[in-house]
Amino acid sequence: MPRKESLASFSQPDHERRIMAAWERFLQDGELASAAVRRLIERSWERCRAAGIDPVLTQAAAPLLDEELTALRSRYRDLLEASVPIMAQAREILSESGTIMILTDPSGVILQTEGDPATVDAARLIRLQIGANWHELACGTNAIGTALSVGRPVQVHAAEHFCAGIKPWTCSATVVRDPSHGDVLAVLDVSGLRGSFNRHALALAMAAAGRIEERLLGRELELRHRLLEAGLGRLTRIAPSGVLVFDRKGRLIRADTQAGDRLRAMGVTRKLTLDMRLDAFSTEDIPPAGEATLPAWLRPEWIEPVIEGGRRLGTLVMLPEPQRGSGQRTPSAVATALTAGSDRGSLGHIIGTSASFRQALEKARRLAAVDVPVLLQGETGVGKEVLARVIHADGPRQHGPFVALNCGGLPRDLLASELFGYVEGAFSGARRTGRIGQIEAAHGGTLFLDEIGEMPLELQPSLLRVLEDGKVAPLGENRQRQVDFRLVVATNRDLRAEVAAGRFRMDLLYRVSVTSITIPALRERQEDIPALVEHCSHDIARRHGIPVKRYEPEVLRAFEHYPWPGNVRELRNVVEGMMLLTMGETLTVADLPSEFAATIAARKPPHGAPGALPVTSLEAVEREAIIAAILSADGNLTQVAHDLHIAKSTLYLKIKKFELDHVLRTVKLSGP
Repeated sequence: MPRKESLASFSQPDHERRIMAAWERFLQDGELASAAVRRLIERSWERCRAAGIDPVLTQAAAPLLDEELTALRSRYRDLLEASVPIMAQAREILSESGTIMILTDPSGVILQTEGDPATVDAARLIRLQIGANWHELACGTNAIGTALSVGRPVQVHAAEHFCAGIKPWTCSATVVRDPSHGDVLAVLDVSGLRGSFNRHALALAMAAAGRIEERLLGRELELRHRLLEAGLGRLTRIAPSGVLVFDRKGRLIRADTQAGDRLRAMGVTRKLTLDMRLDAFSTEDIPPAGEATLPAWLRPEWIEPVIEGGRRLGTLVMLPEPQRGSGQRTPSAVATALTAGSDRGSLGHIIGTSASFRQALEKARRLAAVDVPVLLQGETGVGKEVLARVIHADGPRQHGPFVALNCGGLPRDLLASELFGYVEGAFSGARRTGRIGQIEAAHGGTLFLDEIGEMPLELQPSLLRVLEDGKVAPLGENRQRQVDFRLVVATNRDLRAEVAAGRFRMDLLYRVSVTSITIPALRERQEDIPALVEHCSHDIARRHGIPVKRYEPEVLRAFEHYPWPGNVRELRNVVEGMMLLTMGETLTVADLPSEFAATIAARKPPHGAPGALPVTSLEAVEREAIIAAILSADGNLTQVAHDLHIAKSTLYLKIKKFELDHVLRTVKLSGP
């Protein structure tokens, strides 16, 4: 009986006796012939035997000493802070479930546990406790250690554990990845005694891990914003050029327009790329920067740390102006300094071969080389910001910053402070240090204003004045500052109609639409859909650490005939949802969201006709529709019933029928 790799992440409790017998045979003669044992577990047992793990082990090694544990928890302070609300929710959800949630570091050492108090006490018997190491090569096959070994979600139940003393337990774990570079940062696990087994515990762990990653990303973006704000404030006062900005992890996040030239003048051949790391600037686990640890081309006197509230946010490097007549060479391998946001690739890397889309790209290619304002028009989700970024990356200001601001949905005063910045005391609630505006932050690079058609009418003259004069004055200050940037704007509205309705100034329209590009809707370039699906699938698989899945031809045909009101953004969301909710290796029509039902029905030939789609379970489609609606409404059942056009009482019956209580619990855990 062939083993199914599609179920590799999930345990099969009904096979426990056969698995136990297979384990005993494996220990006796090394035989692995039982179809009851998943290949995932077999490989783990083989690793454990090769490493000499004692199969009669009853508990983990002694936990770290208090001093060592304190140092370790300090090292992973950001991770622990990001996990606080998630672990607190776990305490409430798991308090009477017979399970606990566990957070480890990337080596498998437990940093935090929450959940059922009785289970916490029972876990101490096997040292499933804070400070203990549960790596696979320390405790044998277990969800924490095996998830670290394979880098993806794992469920290990009872007899599947390699060590005899741990077999009374069941566990489900997934890795938590650093949002900056994708490295494994931690493991999140849900464990309990074997009687608490629940197939959906793995979904709970995955949802919680995703929430921690989101919080880590938000924290990282906040710190980078504060670094750039503080750094740019410093640079505004001293007005240097040839500046590199490194974050607290020692990664390059920005370089101004002169940095590349000055590096070339110094003969630097090493290619500088976004997120390139210099260990000398890391504040994590590397000694403070010093002359001995710096690259040969970097002098200590060029370095200035950026410190806020006693904490180092990052580092500025101010490269000196090359001396004339010094004879310094320009290397053949040019050093290229990339800026934050310019890592989205160039026009040559955008996916799409349809005539209408290639026509838009060809126009963008020509305009990228010309430093004039560009208006991008198209429906929501067609990729206006993506195109704006690659116009920037392929243009003359590619080494400058790319600054994006969405003008839609922001109150007038907040949008004004975002655009123009402000000084101390400009208004009630203003930061004591003031704030640099996005217009000034874009100096030397590109300013992208999305949803320009929604900018309040009273702010439009102020923006027009900046575009005409090339000067900006922060709120609360009369002194104007010179700015030089390229403007790219985008909208899904008809700006001429907005002018006719009195909601948009005609003179501003003429300033922002010197040139324009209309990006076709996804339904207008159906032939690009298979390539987009493939690209999204590989990217999603990489981010979530899951296998790339195959698509039945009927699924791709349904994609090609669906109108895609949300365009490429909606396509990506649909693909991501299907890949995460479907356990099999192949995605079928039954896995499609409910909104595709009408598309499938319209395309379905008469019964028995050639090319008819296979008859799938209507209940499966209905179940997936309810799951999608619950996730979309964040568990608000009143909203779910409204979206599905059914009575709330009917919805409760459906949830009970399809056993969807776990979905509601997952939403509550991953909510804000």
